[in-house]
Amino acid sequence: MSSISITKSRTVTDNVSPGGIHGYVTVRVYRHLEDRWETIDEYHPNLLTTDGRDFYHAQVLTNTAAGTRGSGFIAVTTDAGAPAAGDTVLTGEISTGGLARADATTKTHTDNTNSTTIEHEWTASGTHTAVVKCGLFNAASVGILTHEGTFTSASLISGDKLKVTYVINIG
Repeated sequence: MSSISITKSRTVTDNVSPGGIHGYVTVRVYRHLEDRWETIDEYHPNLLTTDGRDFYHAQVLTNTAAGTRGSGFIAVTTDAGAPAAGDTVLTGEISTGGLARADATTKTHTDNTNSTTIEHEWTASGTHTAVVKCGLFNAASVGILTHEGTFTSASLISGDKLKVTYVINIG
């Protein structure tokens, strides 16, 4: 039995300004005697704390509670179209032959680190030619496509295994 392992690493900085997640604070004081607002500081950079980053990893990736479900479902496709920031579905998502969208078996984030791993291994029960793209979703069907990436084409026959590992960094 052959086994294929694919690791797809992307960072949040792929779709935001360099340096990761940015936050800014503006502070104003209302001067009631003068009936006016005074700006004390405007768009001052602030820091994403370590615990804050851990919270984001949990909420966005590893949480399995309803309503705040993280993006822990992985899907694959043979569609070779380039990923685009506006994509909302994984075109041609495979739903048969053992490669249907799955709730990842590994969802790990270690406190005080900047990395979460989302991973799943499928066993093909049919033939799949040129599996070439994967995506992360927050639901077992439909849901929000949060990450999408291509990889070197992989063809499988029944009994072959396909493992997709996402490593996500925030901030």
